[in-house]
Amino acid sequence: APAPAGSAAAGPGTEPARQPAPAAPPGRLEVLEALVGLAGVKEQVATLVNLNKLARRRELAGMPALPMSRHLVFAGPPGTGKTTVARLYGAILAELGVLRSGHLTEVARADLVASIIGGTAIKTTEVFQQALGGVLFIDEAYTLSAGAGGSGPDFGREAIDTLVKLMEDHREDVVVIVAGYSAEITDFLASNPGLASRFSRTVEFANYEVDELVTIVERAATGHGYELAEGTGEALTLLFERMPRGEDFGNGRAARKVFEEMVDRQATRLAEQAEISDQDLALLLPADVGVDLEPPAKEADGTEPLAELQALVGLPAAKAQVEDLVNLIRQVHRRQEAGLPTATISHHLVFAGPPGTGKTTVARLYGRLLAELGVLPGGQLVETARADLVGRYVGHTAQLTKEAFDRARGGVLFVDEAYTLTPRHGGGGDFGQEAVDTLMKLMEDHRDEVVVIVAGYEDEMRHFLSSNPGLASRFSRQIDFGHYTDGELVTIVRNHAVSAGYECAPQTLAALEHLFAGVPRDRTFGNGRFARQTLEGMITRQAGRLSRLEVADLSELSLLLPEDIAAERSGSPV
Repeated sequence: APAPAGSAAAGPGTEPARQPAPAAPPGRLEVLEALVGLAGVKEQVATLVNLNKLARRRELAGMPALPMSRHLVFAGPPGTGKTTVARLYGAILAELGVLRSGHLTEVARADLVASIIGGTAIKTTEVFQQALGGVLFIDEAYTLSAGAGGSGPDFGREAIDTLVKLMEDHREDVVVIVAGYSAEITDFLASNPGLASRFSRTVEFANYEVDELVTIVERAATGHGYELAEGTGEALTLLFERMPRGEDFGNGRAARKVFEEMVDRQATRLAEQAEISDQDLALLLPADVGVDLEPPAKEADGTEPLAELQALVGLPAAKAQVEDLVNLIRQVHRRQEAGLPTATISHHLVFAGPPGTGKTTVARLYGRLLAELGVLPGGQLVETARADLVGRYVGHTAQLTKEAFDRARGGVLFVDEAYTLTPRHGGGGDFGQEAVDTLMKLMEDHRDEVVVIVAGYEDEMRHFLSSNPGLASRFSRQIDFGHYTDGELVTIVRNHAVSAGYECAPQTLAALEHLFAGVPRDRTFGNGRFARQTLEGMITRQAGRLSRLEVADLSELSLLLPEDIAAERSGSPV
């Protein structure tokens, strides 16, 4: 047959018969198409390739050039294949004859910016020369315009100005791609008048969907000689559904890390087996994913957190308001599912009231409710106060506030005594207002990732909200926490006593109510904390009382009597 004869004639090691020239560009595009996800990116790159093909044909035909810029913005979160796509794009442009080589030169701020005057222009020019004929890929390009974060001069803008000039001088011999988060890249383009005009086209990279992350893990497993057992794919789906999608989410990197952790767990599991077959070595089980496959069914619809909320002692107003908010969120979800218009709900809250009234506990339950309603991916509570947010020198406060905010990604940031950030008689050296301003910007930039709850006395919280024009609009809903009644404080003592293995005699409960009735509900009153301190004092005094007696009946060891209750002075039991 002709084909085999041709192959034989060519002989071993001869390449020409296997390399038809026209196949190269489609091959690169096929590699791009084979990447997981990135549907929008693939479509945009295909459009760019078609435009470049057309421009090349017009050039060969002697027609005027198309008015198009080849420089691109790759906007989106990390780990979404931006570097891989940039490398493929350069190779495609080289195969189309648009670029001489199409090689990728990948750089970051440190490769462009020097620490001495004049050094930045030299470094940037050297890097640019290396990229001629190919693609210069600048990762996290926005760091060039964001400053160095120190007190000395920053030469990032010098790098930008040098780049703009070099791009103009070598406009036909290089493609520059700047990459980073969408919001920060917008600020970067605004830092120099010529940048936006040179980067007129943006390719948007989105977070991977859950099924795409699972596919990445499956491909990594196959590539390393593993296979997923039945149920492992479902376990991976559950893991990625529960994984918070904050700014630091690594997408493909996170998926590869999951695969590596699965291999580690498999190794630990197999080390405990007496005999290991070849199939065992290759098989990754659901247990290797490291996720609880069967969460309690009653948590699926938020029943348990609401039940826990209702079981709290007192707080009738707070319970009613939180339950109303949960019902509103559920109604919004129903309308969205039905395709009906919905109102925008702010989930940020003010918890107004005295200390010791369960604000932190309710905030924790609220975070769990929002997670189970699909509003938040995690629902964890990160509790902070002024000392966690306010620094000691210029720039320190913004750093501390951002770190606290990042810890709360996917959950609730609880700022206790938030009014201390804006003292009524603060001096010029107080950085509390800087913390508020930083918090405001983070809430705006990541409005769907974190719920912020600010807490404190009602009057002071009113002053706090008025300290910044945008605060009141972001915290449009207030949950009211009042002082506990005498009977509620008695219940708190009794509940804690039972949990600790003690019992209050009926006359003890009556004495406690009498004690609480005589305590003024002023700013120094600790509410639930006062009730717990009272119980601790009772247990201590009972121990002293029994130490002087010979106790034959073991039940007496658990019984708290009226004489175990101390007199009260200045809001605290003594």
